[in-house]
Amino acid sequence: MIYTTVRWNVRSFALIIAVSILISGCKPSAVVPPKTTGSGTVPEKAVETTNGKPAALPTQESGLDGSPETAVRPYLDGWDKPAIAFLLTGEQHGYLEPCGCSETQSGGMARRADLVRIVTQDKGWELVGLDVGGTLKRSRRQDQIKFEKLFEGFQKLHYSAVGVGLEELKLGADFILTRMPGSPEDMASSVALVSANVVLFDQPDLGWPLRYRLIEKSGVKIGVTSVFGPSLRDRVAPAGVNTNITLREPDEVLPDVIKSLEESKPDLMVLLCHGNEQEALNLAKAYPQFRIVLAAGGYDEPDGKPIPVGKSWVLNVGHKGKRVGILGFYPDNVDQPFRFELIQLDKDRFKNHPEMRELMKQYQQQLQDEGIAVSDELLLKHSSGQTFVGAAKCGECHTKAFAHWKETGHGVAFTTLKEGPWHENRAAEKIDWIQRQFDPECLSCHITGWHPQEMLRYESGYVDEKTSAHLLGQQCENCHGPGSMHVSREENSTNMDELLEGRQMVRRTLADAKKSMCIECHDSDNSPKFTPERFNEFWEQVAHPFKD
Repeated sequence: MIYTTVRWNVRSFALIIAVSILISGCKPSAVVPPKTTGSGTVPEKAVETTNGKPAALPTQESGLDGSPETAVRPYLDGWDKPAIAFLLTGEQHGYLEPCGCSETQSGGMARRADLVRIVTQDKGWELVGLDVGGTLKRSRRQDQIKFEKLFEGFQKLHYSAVGVGLEELKLGADFILTRMPGSPEDMASSVALVSANVVLFDQPDLGWPLRYRLIEKSGVKIGVTSVFGPSLRDRVAPAGVNTNITLREPDEVLPDVIKSLEESKPDLMVLLCHGNEQEALNLAKAYPQFRIVLAAGGYDEPDGKPIPVGKSWVLNVGHKGKRVGILGFYPDNVDQPFRFELIQLDKDRFKNHPEMRELMKQYQQQLQDEGIAVSDELLLKHSSGQTFVGAAKCGECHTKAFAHWKETGHGVAFTTLKEGPWHENRAAEKIDWIQRQFDPECLSCHITGWHPQEMLRYESGYVDEKTSAHLLGQQCENCHGPGSMHVSREENSTNMDELLEGRQMVRRTLADAKKSMCIECHDSDNSPKFTPERFNEFWEQVAHPFKD
């Protein structure tokens, strides 16, 4: 998914050119649909588990189980129209869109926008978007650009508040302050960063982030606030380090925030908790005024069941934007005013909304305009001290391996960034393809000479298409390492010890590939079909036991 990690099936094939010595998207479980009375999900008695945590309610996740014979399941099936519906998200970690590496990837802002269209236009529901924070993964310039584009998207998708999370704070106090609207009118109409216990520059009265936000739609008042969990304090503001960020204890600030909100007589109060699940449960118990607590720190792919704490619900929506929660509020239903469903944003039920596609194009264009991929911010020294020479140089001796490599997906890895998936059965995805060849998060597994997980450019690695034409695609050196010493010694040395040393530097075994190399690009997000059990199946497509 974008963050934009465009990584298609690469590194597990990547031992593609031998140098001198050759080595000779998740299956969500079906959840029983909830019992319902009228409009809401009926809570069952909370059951204490062995660790003391209340058991989750039997709600549902709507999605696909991955098997071809399974019919697409409906979502929001049988729901009455709520007074207000909430779009609940969080911990997106920079995944703007499915990158195209795998056709089974879920999530993306464009599909989320299609769900919003269905809810607001087709169903005619009033919608309020809330996000628990964690929008990004890193704090580089690319992440700042992504942050701005995400908020543009949130603005279009009826969001009102985003909690301040770990990733937002890593951008720094100065950058967070740039998100502060310039006028009261802009403040009222903008998506707000909200936190009751985050203070910037030791100025509690600075007015940003907002301590809380009061939202009114269709006669329903909702009070929203957010807290940053103390469990994450040392990752943002460690003792003795001046970050211009102060984190107050939630118990210090929440009573006053609740008092302020209650003065407006809201129909519902919501707490966004960016910490861990236990902190969310503790806060739900300590402050029952918040009937809904949206929690971070849960499972990547939660089961979609609310956790009851008294009359309140603690909700998790997972990571990376693969799923979103829809919460219906039915204030006239005294017994149970809520109904919740976690919806998987799969390609079979949701289309790519053109507004978000345009936003994605603008994002990619800005990366190109600012030269993010060629910036010094991304430079990294290679631990070997050697330089990359390119597959063609390897192919001067390893002619058969080189010829085979050109026929594999690795050989066209860079081309897929420009043109879309190379598989014939995915030709439709090439229509209106958004090019990604200037995106570091995509380049790192589609060219040669980058660190694939850190998305940093080695000093002699790929820079751009013109400068580094010899490093296009997933080449041999991405697994065998830079080949400059090996090539130099093969061309110039007659000393056998030196020759053997050079060959040893680029030697990789099948065990190396199987253990840790391929997975650097073939991770669960970008290559979900690549599993340890299927390694041999993938390897057969790129094996190169050829000797010249």
